[in-house]
Amino acid sequence: MKARVDRKAILAAAGLLTVLSLLLAGALLLSRWEEGGFPARESTAPEPAPEDDGELVFYDGTWYAPRRDLETVLVLGLDRSEREGIGTTGDYAQSDLMLLLEIDRTAGVCRAVHLNRDTMAEIQDFDRYGRPSGTYRAQLTLAYAHAQAYTKNNTTACKTAVKAVSELLYGVEIDHYVTLTMDGLMELNDLAGGVEVEIRDDFSAVDPTLVRGETVTLLGEHALNYVRARWYVGDNTNLERMERQREYLLALQEKLSGLAEKDEEFIMSSLLRVNEHMNSDCTIQQLVQLAEDVRTFPVERISTLEGEALQGAEFMEFHADEEALQRLVIEDFYQPAED
Repeated sequence: MKARVDRKAILAAAGLLTVLSLLLAGALLLSRWEEGGFPARESTAPEPAPEDDGELVFYDGTWYAPRRDLETVLVLGLDRSEREGIGTTGDYAQSDLMLLLEIDRTAGVCRAVHLNRDTMAEIQDFDRYGRPSGTYRAQLTLAYAHAQAYTKNNTTACKTAVKAVSELLYGVEIDHYVTLTMDGLMELNDLAGGVEVEIRDDFSAVDPTLVRGETVTLLGEHALNYVRARWYVGDNTNLERMERQREYLLALQEKLSGLAEKDEEFIMSSLLRVNEHMNSDCTIQQLVQLAEDVRTFPVERISTLEGEALQGAEFMEFHADEEALQRLVIEDFYQPAED
């Protein structure tokens, strides 16, 4: 995603970025972290499997095969501003927003799975030299953070997050990744001329200019404080912050869409400004195809993980309901195997 690309490629990539923003907002709207899980059910001995290459799985009395007609993109919204840097192994850039986009070309639809950042999962560990060193169980958001802190390599961090999400979803293949930092969000915010919101929480400990009860237009650092602050704001929970982010993203999307409709050059200039704050393994050609698919395919649904949020020894932990998780994976990423 460099500046020296042709107009068609820029517009296609910009279109993809716009749709991904919409999906992120939709994921926040449909978040259901407070729901409880289902009781565990007893497993049933599988029937003889059809001839396969070891990839078939047995679920609820039926053999299933992985779908080959899906393309998946892991979208990560990072809570770190590049200007703050990554100084020590404890200075993490966490992926506060995690969305797995599915493009189903057979059905001609898009789907997405919104992942709770606090989901407990097995993630890659590293030694002090940045070399892989086993795994440990922690919040999913730390998959990117831990790898970046110990390796100082954004690509390694992205791949580590992809691996963690894939393993959480029982080995689902993830084709690409896209990340956007807080600086990128501020760029979009200011390009849009700011976003108007009503301040409903007490931000006095974080940003005294954000006064509860007032309606303000967020610009620059104030926009970052509004969407990022969690500790010492309100009840300190991520759920409350997500409500704030939902309101903000919807307002931002409305302003960006309105400006894009009036001026095609706005989309191009916005993409080039945000480009330096993004990281992806997609080529321009892949972005063109993804953008075309996302533009033309309706969003069928945005799923969230079911489970239970609990206070851990230090931080909040989300424990996914395994039965519901298996069902989601089968429904989205598998199809009945042919005999």
